[in-house]
Amino acid sequence: MRLRLNRRWGRLNVSALSLACLSWPAGAHASGAAVAASASATPGSTGAAVTSMAARLPDWIDSGSTVFWLGAGCVIGGLAMGVMVSLFVQQRGRLQRRREELKRVRRERARLSALLNAIPDPMYFKDASGAYEGCNPAFERAVGLTESELIGRRDADLPNPPGWVDTQSDGRSLVWQNDDSGSDAQSRCLDVLSARVRDDDDEYLGQVAIARDVTQLQRATEAARRAATVYEHCGEGIMVIDHQLRICDVNPAMVAMIGHDRQTLLGKRPLLLRDSEQDPEKLRALWAQVEATGKWSGEVTERHKSGDSIPMWATFVKVPSPSGDPEQVQYLSVLTDISRIKQTEAELLHQSLHDALTGLPNAALLRDRIARQVGNAQREHTCVAVLYIDLDGFRDVNDIAGHAAGDQVLLTAAARFANVTRLSDSVARVGSDEFVVVLSGLVDEETAMRLGDRLIQAMDEPIVIDHHRFNVGASIGLALFPADGTHVDELLRNAEVAMVRAKLHARGSVQAYRPELTQAVQHRFELTHALRQANEAAQFRIEYQPQVRLSDGQLIGAEALLRWRHPTRGPISPADFIPLAEETGLIIPIGRWVLEQACAQVARWQGQEGKPQQVAVNVSARQLRQPDFIETLDYILAETGCPASALELEVTESLLLEDAEQAISLMTRLHKRGVRVAIDDFGTGYSSLAYLKRMPVRTLKIDRSFVHELGSDANVNAIARTVIVLARSLNLDVLAEGVETMEQAEWLRREGCDWAQGWYYGRPMLAEDFVVTPPPEPLRRAPVKRLQLA
Repeated sequence: MRLRLNRRWGRLNVSALSLACLSWPAGAHASGAAVAASASATPGSTGAAVTSMAARLPDWIDSGSTVFWLGAGCVIGGLAMGVMVSLFVQQRGRLQRRREELKRVRRERARLSALLNAIPDPMYFKDASGAYEGCNPAFERAVGLTESELIGRRDADLPNPPGWVDTQSDGRSLVWQNDDSGSDAQSRCLDVLSARVRDDDDEYLGQVAIARDVTQLQRATEAARRAATVYEHCGEGIMVIDHQLRICDVNPAMVAMIGHDRQTLLGKRPLLLRDSEQDPEKLRALWAQVEATGKWSGEVTERHKSGDSIPMWATFVKVPSPSGDPEQVQYLSVLTDISRIKQTEAELLHQSLHDALTGLPNAALLRDRIARQVGNAQREHTCVAVLYIDLDGFRDVNDIAGHAAGDQVLLTAAARFANVTRLSDSVARVGSDEFVVVLSGLVDEETAMRLGDRLIQAMDEPIVIDHHRFNVGASIGLALFPADGTHVDELLRNAEVAMVRAKLHARGSVQAYRPELTQAVQHRFELTHALRQANEAAQFRIEYQPQVRLSDGQLIGAEALLRWRHPTRGPISPADFIPLAEETGLIIPIGRWVLEQACAQVARWQGQEGKPQQVAVNVSARQLRQPDFIETLDYILAETGCPASALELEVTESLLLEDAEQAISLMTRLHKRGVRVAIDDFGTGYSSLAYLKRMPVRTLKIDRSFVHELGSDANVNAIARTVIVLARSLNLDVLAEGVETMEQAEWLRREGCDWAQGWYYGRPMLAEDFVVTPPPEPLRRAPVKRLQLA
């Protein structure tokens, strides 16, 4: 700015001096040059220069010329003074404008600084070399340094440089970085906007950049993207409804579910919300709950484009408007097609109420139907007849031809009974070979007896299965409402009691219930029925009683004992239910279950100290007569991992009386497999010593009835002593059952008995509770008698 003023000032001086020289004579060049030289001096010396020039005027200038020159000097001085005043005014104006410009720049800079400081996002300025020129407070907090500490430094010089700074970048980018400043490190997403600064000549001056934390926005965007993906690909139908219950949007699953395209559905009210399709009371309750709690879930019915009804499970959620405008309220509905669930429920309901083999109603549905018929009979003063049918000879079918043939017999019987009865009557299967027929209407005992005779006649024709002809009959018991009972259970119980009497006294007949039937028959009937249910409801359990060596009291094994605890009757003695199981044939599945459980348990006990390494299991003669008994035993041993030597089968003497040769053959096969065989309750039956010598038996068990009277009855002592001597002569082991006192144990040990079991050594207990009770006092070993038969 000063250079421009000097030049202008020089031009003005030169112009003034040129004007003065024009009035000089031609010969006065020297003086003119001097004047010109003087005129080129500084403006402050103008008056002095004029005086000096006038003093050096040549002599030829006369006095008239002097006045001229004085006038000329005054003019020149005035001009110079005017120029100086003009320059002063201009300079003052420029200074004033300069001050105003500086004020404006300061105000703009203050506003810009306040703006930058108010920006919550970190921002910085760098020069061309990458050194910081400035930043805002947010950037200071990000790097932990003040602006004065940052200026002139580069990222490499900072102790905590920001990870999003990139001098070479230009434009917008998303940068994810880990935030380790807090107690729990989390990743942050920064939206970085950077730009290079260039001047008018496109010269690179530096970089400016700003970063914004958009982590929440980015996560919300990702969540919205995921929600949109779920909305599009979800298998459930999703529907958005406005406040007027018109469809705003549906997802593809909803379109596929009801068969209509999206454009057809938009703007219409869903069928499931129309009073014509739903129960109006249900819809009112739906919207009342949605308005009260914001949510409702329940079952609704939608209609497919084809017209088929679709059961759905719907959830309605109220979505309030952010502004609170009720007209902006929307409802979100999520619908699940439950057609398959409904179908499965119907199938399961049918299965739970019908017999799987015959398709007839089972006991549960039968009870419901009897209750309905009883209710109708009470209102109409009529009767209801209940006929309880049991097939005669059905067990032989299973034993001879197997269970597949038995199933065919049951199917044939069910079909024949259904053909005899009316459509209004009910035929149900309530047991293995038991059926119940319910008659309603105007029936009496005579009418019911005639129907019973027809049911028996329907079974007269033999049933042919795989070239086998089976003559299967029927025994029927009859009970009438209200004469023989007023409740369902009472009618069924009395009808079954009458059926039991028919099987015991006159098979193939119909017996009506009479109150004089004995309590014993009723008890037997109830116990038989409960036994069948116990086998199906897993009410049995196995307890183990220790078997110890008398010589030193060491544990050598355990006997597996079957126990039955009825849910209402409590514990039931094996003496009561084992004979019934033998008679009904339930001993076959029960005995197999006992074998499986005992073998599996002793396999788990192998190698465990203080646990039996051998288990004894009672098997009935009917089990041993099964043609596949050996194969079944082999399968159980292999499946459970039980060593054959760890299993002892206890059989009774009755097996020898029925078919001794077959029994010897069976026991020989067991012996070859390493399975021990013991004769249980020896001495209580009729034993053949000849057969006993031939049989591969390893152990004789003295019955508890002898052990109980040891020491008090000389005859019992003699019998027990004889059994021990007999076993020694045949090289067999002897085990005494029911040892309860130390005197009994001492007598048996003294007489040479090998093993003992009883409460003296431990009561029967569950496998997890098994422990041997040590005798109160150790038995002293006395000389053992070794008696031999001559």
